[in-house]
Amino acid sequence: MHIDDDTLALLALGEDVLDDGARAHLAGCPTCAAAAADLARVTALARSGPAPDELVAPDPRVWRRVHAELGLAEVPVDLAGAGPDAAAGAAGAAGAAGAAGAAGAAGAPPADVVPLPRSRRARTWLGAAAACLALVAGVAGGVWWERREAEPPETVVATTDLEALPGWTGARGVARLEEAPDGRRQVVVTLDAPAPAGTFREVWLLTPDVSGLVSLGVLEGSEGRFDVPAGLNLATYPVVDVSEEPMDGNPAHSGDSVVRGTLGA
Repeated sequence: MHIDDDTLALLALGEDVLDDGARAHLAGCPTCAAAAADLARVTALARSGPAPDELVAPDPRVWRRVHAELGLAEVPVDLAGAGPDAAAGAAGAAGAAGAAGAAGAAGAPPADVVPLPRSRRARTWLGAAAACLALVAGVAGGVWWERREAEPPETVVATTDLEALPGWTGARGVARLEEAPDGRRQVVVTLDAPAPAGTFREVWLLTPDVSGLVSLGVLEGSEGRFDVPAGLNLATYPVVDVSEEPMDGNPAHSGDSVVRGTLGA
């Protein structure tokens, strides 16, 4: 019987939840080992990702373009200078105008209704949906770019060359410590070393005597950016280490370091 998903999830979060029998099963079961490694990677990526930006209201011109793309009736409101509340009011005005027109025509004989072919209705709906998605994506991208341009860049406060350890001749890399204006620190790692199949790379901060270590996360590809835990003293943990990890579900350091270097100004 395989180890259940809840137990593997707790293991990925760093909890010691396995007894001796479960550890033996994990070491010999490729299915459970692969699942544990996947969960460990997801946990590491979630912890290393930056906080999401706060969403902002789109420019009023966006509503006007959506209105035009969907072929809605004209609204007697100048959306170019109005805010989201005005756009909502305009939508309400359009609904009221439609209701009034329907009431005024109540005494007239009903017109024949000609249904659109199914394919044409589908194309119309899909086209409208695609237009909305394109507009939303464009606005989100514009907001993100404006914010990025407005924010001061991170400052590089320390760098180090990552030297190959025994058994990894030819491997090399670079690590740099960046600090944002809000005080958030990140370690950026670039690594040039072939990755054997069935393994993954993990980035650590170590004490100089290797008596203490902190995992920063899984290195996907040749470059990664990792948040430094708030309050961590980098004078105590100045060594950047990239290890080769087997997919055995064990969150501890494998003892097989690929490259290592000490951050310095």
